[in-house]
Amino acid sequence: MLPFLSSCFDKDEMVSPHVPGDVVTGVIPMTMYYTNQVYYNLEEEKISGINERSAFDLIFECIDTSTVIRLNTANFAMAANSGTNNFNDVVDTVGLDWKFDGSTGDLDSLAIDNWITINENDTSYSNTVYVINRGINPLGIQLGLLKVKFTGFKDDSFYFTYVNMDNGDLVDAVVTKDDTKSYKQYAFYVSEQEQYEPEIDNWDLLFTQYTSLLYTTEGERYPYLVTGVLQQYNLVTVAQDTTMAFDDIVLSDTLLFDFSSNFDKIGYNWKELLGDINTGDIRYEVRLNYNYIIKNRNSKYFKLRFVNFYDPITGEKGFPTFEYQPL
Repeated sequence: MLPFLSSCFDKDEMVSPHVPGDVVTGVIPMTMYYTNQVYYNLEEEKISGINERSAFDLIFECIDTSTVIRLNTANFAMAANSGTNNFNDVVDTVGLDWKFDGSTGDLDSLAIDNWITINENDTSYSNTVYVINRGINPLGIQLGLLKVKFTGFKDDSFYFTYVNMDNGDLVDAVVTKDDTKSYKQYAFYVSEQEQYEPEIDNWDLLFTQYTSLLYTTEGERYPYLVTGVLQQYNLVTVAQDTTMAFDDIVLSDTLLFDFSSNFDKIGYNWKELLGDINTGDIRYEVRLNYNYIIKNRNSKYFKLRFVNFYDPITGEKGFPTFEYQPL
């Protein structure tokens, strides 16, 4: 009976082993003073957008019904809630509690918060005056202070008003969402809605300066402008590994990692500063054992590591070089 029974079943089919893609090398032109913000698309192996990092001030989230407003942390921007609804009551910055947006992207760490309250049958606005320190440009020049009130949200549009500290040059502004983007930017006094960011399905990583909280040797927190990589929030997740050899990481290893949607999971620690800051004899060196496993919006996995921070031709800093491979 055994030969007869075995003939009733199809022969086992051969399953082709998974073959990863080729290793790709990318060079990002942030430039010596980290002037540029650079967007990168892993699947298409290309830079999908470049803009000057100080070209805008505010960032409005376009996703679904979100009313999130963020600062341009690449400028070291910060904001303070004055506690009053009247522009005329705010004459200086004495006693203000300055806040930065947290670099993780978490909604509990926003400097501009609670400006809108949405209940089941009603929407209300605080109309509070925020003082915004626009930060500094790439050359370290102060961009100045403004007073801003966020006054409404209707039909996918944000409404707000801003003035100088002396109440001059009042502007009523509106920013309308674009469902092809994650965010829309706005530049004060250029009075324009900017769309530097590529379309939502055309980027994964953003190479930029951004504000992060560091710690002193005594454990005290302080804000600092760092240079690194942010990921597209909620659409790209990242895990880090420092124990495996880059070449040995395969698709099945992704089951071992905890992935995070934090903006700054890749961050800036893939490089370290060596030398003497006091003499200016310093150099950045990348940590070759820092591997990043990236899951993009299409649920495709990539492994990535950095191999240099300098232009391979001129030797100028500010040109992060990385290699990555589809898994």
